[in-house]
Amino acid sequence: MMQAGRELDALVAGALKGWEPGFIEHLKENDGWILIRNYSTDWRKMGELVEEARKEEIYLEYSHALNGGYYGVSCIFKNGEYQIHHEAVEAVPTAPHAICLAYLKAKGVSV
Repeated sequence: MMQAGRELDALVAGALKGWEPGFIEHLKENDGWILIRNYSTDWRKMGELVEEARKEEIYLEYSHALNGGYYGVSCIFKNGEYQIHHEAVEAVPTAPHAICLAYLKAKGVSV
C-alpha cells in the first residue's frame, strides 16, 4: 500500500484532473509538486477532495479503526440509497490518507 505523501497526492491529482502518467512523472522530475495539493496529509485538502469526488458521484467516507487508524470507503448512490462501492481492507494512520486510497480505488487506480 502506498504511503501518504507527494507521490500519492500526484496520483490523486492525476485521477481528479485526468492527467496522463507521463505528465505526473514530468511534474515529479521537474519539481512541479507545487501544483499538487497535499490531499493525503492535510485535512482541509482532504475536504476539497471529498467535494471534488462528489461532483463525480463518488462519495467518500472514513471510519475509525480499533488500532487508532482510519479506514476509507467510497460509496455510490444507486436505487435511491448509498451503497458501498469500495471498502478498505487495511487501516492507515490518518483520515486524509484513507480517503485518498478510497478515491483511487473507486477510480480504478491501484496503489
